[in-house]
Amino acid sequence: MNKFFPTFWLTYWKKLSSRSFIFTTVLLIAILLALSNADKIIAFFDKSENEVTAISSDDQALQHAFATAYKQTNKAMKIKELNFQEGKKGVEDETYKQLIELTRDRDQLKAKVFTKDSASDDTVAGVQATLTALQSSEAAKTLKLSPDDVQKLTAQADVKNEVLAADDSKTVKEDVKPLNIGIVYAGVFLIFFITINYGSQAATEIAMEKSSRVIEMIVTSISPVNHIMAKIAGIIAVALTQIAILVLTILACIYFFDLKESLADMGLKFMNDSSRIVIYAVIFLLLGLLINISISAIIGALTNRVEDIGQAVMPVTFMNIAAFYIVIFSLTNPDTTLVKVTSYIPFFTPMVMLLRTLSQETSDLQIILGIIICLVTVILLLMLAARVYKGSVFSYGKGLIKNFRQALQMK
Repeated sequence: MNKFFPTFWLTYWKKLSSRSFIFTTVLLIAILLALSNADKIIAFFDKSENEVTAISSDDQALQHAFATAYKQTNKAMKIKELNFQEGKKGVEDETYKQLIELTRDRDQLKAKVFTKDSASDDTVAGVQATLTALQSSEAAKTLKLSPDDVQKLTAQADVKNEVLAADDSKTVKEDVKPLNIGIVYAGVFLIFFITINYGSQAATEIAMEKSSRVIEMIVTSISPVNHIMAKIAGIIAVALTQIAILVLTILACIYFFDLKESLADMGLKFMNDSSRIVIYAVIFLLLGLLINISISAIIGALTNRVEDIGQAVMPVTFMNIAAFYIVIFSLTNPDTTLVKVTSYIPFFTPMVMLLRTLSQETSDLQIILGIIICLVTVILLLMLAARVYKGSVFSYGKGLIKNFRQALQMK
């Protein structure tokens, strides 16, 4: 073990101080900071708060009533009541964002929206909804309906969705689902990015030592098994360091930028079920990392030229891409047969089983079974990596399958 740690620290520090690690980490921190301040960035570039909506009508009572009601749809909106000619000239001069002209045709209210460019669907819908409400109010007065009668006529039917579950405590509230889906999406993306990145690094690192014949000198002072395990441990430690930095950045953003308030404003609440998904996401991230680095180490040991690494790790990359797309296309329906089957396939489990944490049909026992499958796979892959690396140190043949057979025959 005294020779294990020097190799471990050498690998760890070499990767940690590399330009690629520093650049990637800084880039991810910048992205997290930008996402945490998205509202401020949008507000900085969005000048819509300074835009004024002009409202004109020959009926001053209608003009004032519409302006008051329309203001309620967006309290930050600036509204100015004026005559049609002034409003039209203001739109042409870009003094006003738009002009809304109101007219009355017998018992029907009408509106025209004048803009320099095409009005958005939201703008037209907002004007239509406000005008419809005013027209309903005027009709109610004409028919001498009381406010209670109007409320009964305009009240929407109450429709709720109730999930039937054996245990009511397992029912997820509707306002938590979007947050849980966001956590799973972020977790799957992180698993995909981290495993692809560090798996490729592990394969390249090992193949580079072998192709340069450096390994022939290294094995004179340390056993091949200790060397490969130190390499794998060093790369995993670098990955965990980067993850820790990102987690600390997220926690800092939550604390300093009041993300809890932002989530609450959007109707998202962080509850116990969300904490459960976060814990599973961390576990599956670590397991996915171990599986991909282990299998990449095996591929790197069987590859004799660095130029062949890209092609050699392609099957592993395709498996990760397949798992990623299964999750992305099943986010809204995590109970399909494809998801259930692939969640027990070791190379798909870290991503797909994390998706199944969203389903009320998936018990914690099933998720734990997926974790056990991953742990067994990791142990078998590490044992195979040690055996293959030991048997392929001095093997320089061509072809992965041929090298694999020779490595297993070596004692």
